[in-house]
Amino acid sequence: MKTLILKTEGLSAYGLQTFDVHRRANHFPTRSAIIGLLAAAVGITRKEQGRLFELSESVQVAVQVNNAGEKIMDYHTVQNFRSPQGKIQKGVKPTYREYWCDSEYTFAITASEQLIKQLTYAVKAPQFTLFQGRKSCPLTRPLFETVMDQTNPSTALKEHGENGQIFSDIQGENHVATLQVRDKLTSIFRKYAMRTVFVSGQMIKKDQEVLNELT
Repeated sequence: MKTLILKTEGLSAYGLQTFDVHRRANHFPTRSAIIGLLAAAVGITRKEQGRLFELSESVQVAVQVNNAGEKIMDYHTVQNFRSPQGKIQKGVKPTYREYWCDSEYTFAITASEQLIKQLTYAVKAPQFTLFQGRKSCPLTRPLFETVMDQTNPSTALKEHGENGQIFSDIQGENHVATLQVRDKLTSIFRKYAMRTVFVSGQMIKKDQEVLNELT
């Protein structure tokens, strides 16, 4: 098992599943969006649900919010929108969409060594254009950071040395909370399952470590 470390900066909008007029942006990137980002790099289309589900089941992910940024709102109108029952409705509907300005995230993707090699190559030379949640949020820096010999994505992020709260598939050190989020891909198109998210805080340095840094 290896862990691929990725990083993004800039405008982002990782929204949760909703049919409401107000399209909110989650305060950390959703798992489905991370899988979508990897799938776009590999060249998997939205219609290839089997391949998307297989990729999702093959990896464990964690994301660290290095900088949440500042939230802004944008106004849109949508034609032929989808109702909460999943039916296409004719006409025009106003929507308000949230975005995070100047956000900064670090991602950890843990999988088999062979899959990590494939994903590493893909994120360096993606098949499709990559964006942060919505097409209006393009990448502003190279996605690839490094590959680590680590089997826990949460631990990998701590070892990588960035700051910020971590949201992970697997419990890590300094665990502070658990969340229930509906953002896990299933084998059915546009159907998502609940998952448990383990939240880790910053490691508290020992007195001697702080003293060594000051001297």
